[in-house]
Amino acid sequence: MNETCDSPQVRHHTVRKQAEQAKTEAREAVELLEQAHELMAKDDAMQPAMEHLHAAIREAEVRAATLEDWYWRTYLTSGTQGT
Repeated sequence: MNETCDSPQVRHHTVRKQAEQAKTEAREAVELLEQAHELMAKDDAMQPAMEHLHAAIREAEVRAATLEDWYWRTYLTSGTQGT
């Protein structure tokens, strides 16, 4: 039985890393949607899909900002910076 793998510090570190990865991936998703928007606009700005892409970008931005805010409040202001 390996107690270090089950320690609260190891679990906290693992959860924090997963949260950081999710935050990073959310921002990357926004960037990819914006790139898709640019490519579609070059092709034909009047495509019906543009409206849906705009909505997807707005939703992704809101979700990424919410996740970043939660991450900041949880890991950067709770006094756990060094753990």
